Amino acid sequence: MIYLDNAATTPMDPRVVQAMETSMREDFANSGTVYKIGLDASEKIEECRQTISELLCLPSSHRIVFTSGGSESNNLFLKGYSFPGKRVACSGLEHPSVLDTVDWLNDTDEAIDLKPFQKEGVFQPSGIRVLKENKVRLFCLSHVNNEIGSINNPSHWIPDLNKTGPQTKLFLDGVQGVGKLPITANTWNGISGYSVSAHKINGPKGIGVLIYDSRLDLTPQIHGGKQQYGVRSGTLPVPLIVGFTSALKLALERRNEFENRAKELNACLVNGLKDLERENPELQLTFNTPVELDFSQRSPYIVNFSFPPVEGEVLLHHLEQKGIYVGLGSACSAHSREPSRILTGIGRSKQEARCSLRISFGAQNKLEEVEMFLTEFKTAYEALYPTFRQGTLTK
Repeated sequence: MIYLDNAATTPMDPRVVQAMETSMREDFANSGTVYKIGLDASEKIEECRQTISELLCLPSSHRIVFTSGGSESNNLFLKGYSFPGKRVACSGLEHPSVLDTVDWLNDTDEAIDLKPFQKEGVFQPSGIRVLKENKVRLFCLSHVNNEIGSINNPSHWIPDLNKTGPQTKLFLDGVQGVGKLPITANTWNGISGYSVSAHKINGPKGIGVLIYDSRLDLTPQIHGGKQQYGVRSGTLPVPLIVGFTSALKLALERRNEFENRAKELNACLVNGLKDLERENPELQLTFNTPVELDFSQRSPYIVNFSFPPVEGEVLLHHLEQKGIYVGLGSACSAHSREPSRILTGIGRSKQEARCSLRISFGAQNKLEEVEMFLTEFKTAYEALYPTFRQGTLTK
């Protein structure tokens, strides 16, 4: 099997599995109880929270709240911080858990269109004036775009935001960023909220964190026993928290190694696709990932490209028959018949959006797997092209 859809999820690291197995046997007690084994479970959670804080270089002002994953973290902050009268905006190129939440929060307001203020998925400082003019109180961005890999580095324009619109808070969806981008103490300057998910970094599904500025009041979305500062009620899953912490530690220890390998894989894929296009005049490629930019502006882990008229889903299943697994884009909207909002948002046609694939690399991938993908992609495209070309001509 060749698995090239690591932006959707990643296989669990065996060391994470081992850490969780031990915790499942030893840390079964409810951390809210007051007897010894319950207090031990509570202490284990706090140790993990402290470790995560140190690994991510968090300032003392920021808290960690454990959630079920990135979608819940995004919803908790966006809904928890917002209330009637607080306008919320995003670039329009975010994950569905942000896009749909912003749409829901702005249900009675006229939407703010910020797509003209992005270039290849990266928010441009010229859009700051629009945030001020529209009195936006919360602005949401992807740290790394989940479909095309563009990197938003707020440090380039946060000083202008603080000067021009100091009432506008910034939230970053960090699900595709943590474990892949360097994170230092300076990363957190001006960031009020940030989401992370364990299953994107070879950890377990069902656990993530919301990092937020404790000086903000968040309205809880789950009411109950008032765990976790009263922000997110519910009995805490100690083994999942242990698994998250273990995965994060491993990811950060090996980040440089994996980044260098991802750059090699990325170059092999991009150059290989360009070679295929030169060899086959019928293949008309469009890279939706801004492959001409350097890796300070795009993630080496994601490459998205279009190849009309062959539909991406059909080609995906041809590759699946060869044991090669790739993505169409966000796994959370893969079953939608609508074209990707991200690809159409950066100017691609509906046909280009439907005729696209996303390749995303993980720690386990090797150069020979990319070469095998290129071989099978060429074979599948050439087999499918006549059918789709005929369908295009007869429409």
